Amino acid sequence: MKISVCLIVRNEEKKLHRALQSIPKNYEIIVTDTGSTDSTVHIAKQFKAKTYEYIWNDDFASARNYCASWATGDYILVIDADEVLPTNTDDQIQQFIGQYPGAAGCVVINNIMSGEMKKHRMVRLYPKDPSYYFEGNVHEQVYKDNKPAVFEMLQLELLHDGYEEEDYKNKKKMDRYLPMYEAHLKENPDDGYMLYQMGKLYYSMSEWKMAEHYLGRAYIQKEYNHLHFPVVIVMLGYVLKEQNRVEEANDLLKPFEPVYLDFPDLFFLLGLLAMDSGHIEAVEGYFTQALAIGETEKYTTVYGVGTFKAAYNLGLYYEFTGNSDLSQQCYHFAAEYQFEPALVRLNKK
Repeated sequence: MKISVCLIVRNEEKKLHRALQSIPKNYEIIVTDTGSTDSTVHIAKQFKAKTYEYIWNDDFASARNYCASWATGDYILVIDADEVLPTNTDDQIQQFIGQYPGAAGCVVINNIMSGEMKKHRMVRLYPKDPSYYFEGNVHEQVYKDNKPAVFEMLQLELLHDGYEEEDYKNKKKMDRYLPMYEAHLKENPDDGYMLYQMGKLYYSMSEWKMAEHYLGRAYIQKEYNHLHFPVVIVMLGYVLKEQNRVEEANDLLKPFEPVYLDFPDLFFLLGLLAMDSGHIEAVEGYFTQALAIGETEKYTTVYGVGTFKAAYNLGLYYEFTGNSDLSQQCYHFAAEYQFEPALVRLNKK
């Protein structure tokens, strides 16, 4: 099967080379430029990409669909200029197509954000068919026949580092995204998902008060049946923690313990809050619960909260309470993931 990789870009000269280099050599590359003033288009042409101009109209879905219209492959794979494909991309895609012919594929995006890896899932592979298209001017989604596309999981993990604070400063992403978010919220002030995205934008800039404002508005929508809602709760908890409002964060999260028993991020943060507030008796239970859940494939998550991060903090608890054997076990577990703080603790022994 022929695969076409589609990217929409603007002023991406610092990272585009890396993204294009990660694409399998036999894939068609379609690059749609939305107004670059740097060497972005020149770099794309060096990789023999087919390049097209698109007049930016504050509509990501429209730009995505325009880009895809030039593809000649059987399937379209969508990536961004600040993402990198793994070396096994072609093997995984061909295996997926053989197993699920005609289906859309959902990948894992590993986001580097504030020094941590956060994982979320998005549909990025779909057949070149008129029934598939993008919908939504911002935070666009793949649709099929007027509703979000049904998908199967494609065992592909992309690395994305566009959420780093420095990227927002250098590329003025805030100036680009904020007007679109604000315009959407002006028409849909109670859109919990967009309020969450606005809060996440400010969170990535460490602007805690603004992040609290929008995440708080997302929280009061009480969209319990949406997968972004537990993420809103935890992110809001971190915002309160960053402002030294530990008890408020604890009061926010505790009622959701029986609701999201499969969300390790919730119990991991509750463990951190218990440590910060001196509720030592609660620490072991929370980190043990996070470890019991493990890494989630259901929610947007911080990598490690169900494995090495929880184990390391549990080790700190055991060390503090004088249980050297258990603390060593926890540190060794975390060290298997090459978690630097655990390696440091072990080297001190």
